[in-house]
Parts: sequence; C-alpha cells; structure tokens
Amino acid sequence: MPTVASSLFIERLKLVDTRVVGALAKLGVRSLWELVELALTARERRRLAREAGVGEGDLLKLVRIADMCRVADLELAELLVEAGVHTPLELPLRPFEVVYRMVAEAAEKLGVEPPSRKRVEESWHRAFNLLPLFDY
Repeated sequence: MPTVASSLFIERLKLVDTRVVGALAKLGVRSLWELVELALTARERRRLAREAGVGEGDLLKLVRIADMCRVADLELAELLVEAGVHTPLELPLRPFEVVYRMVAEAAEKLGVEPPSRKRVEESWHRAFNLLPLFDY
C-alpha cells in the first residue's frame, strides 16, 4: 500500500550521499516507495546494496528516511534520522522535549533551518499507533 513516500523522489533528499542516490537511480529506483518495496528485509537490503555498488549502511539510512516519512515530511524525516532516531517506532519511546532537542541540534550541526516545535510534535504524535514496516 503506497504511502506518502510514493511521491517522494530520492533525488529530493538533501542530507544523503548523492552517489548512493545516483546508483539507485541507475537501477530504476526513483522514489522512496520503490525503495521500500525492494528493501523490506535485511536480506533484500544486502542484495540491493550489492547490485547498486553502495554500502549497506548508506542504503539503510535511506530506508530509515523512507520509514520516517510515514510520520514526517521529507526534510524532517532526514533530520530525525540524522539526529539518531532510526525508526518512527522509536519516537514515542522518547520524551518529546528530547526528540525536539535532538532535531534542533542536528539541524544546527548541518547548517539547516530547524523545524518548528509544532511540526516535530505532530510527527511525534503520529508515531504512537504506527505498525512496523521494515524488518530491521
């Protein structure tokens, strides 16, 4: 079932290695949803990483961003992953203030505009009843 990630093209990612995006594009992977379909399990991610000639860790980062897009817009999803929140299922396990501080610090470190508290809080709330999507 396609989610918001179906319309999110991987070329729009700003905080990932462009070589990884290019390697996936050569394989025909253009959207985060296409990535989701090809990388649900660790075995599938290993195979895709080999085929693309990229590191498994680099591919896993994209998978985590795709997963995070179930609760956040693309820019916030990237910041959450950069901040160390690996899956949307982790969000409700952390107090909101901690999540917001992590995101704000990641934004400052990366030299990007931090998201509003409201935007982060909305994503944090959306994560509360979320079911797992990937086999990490």
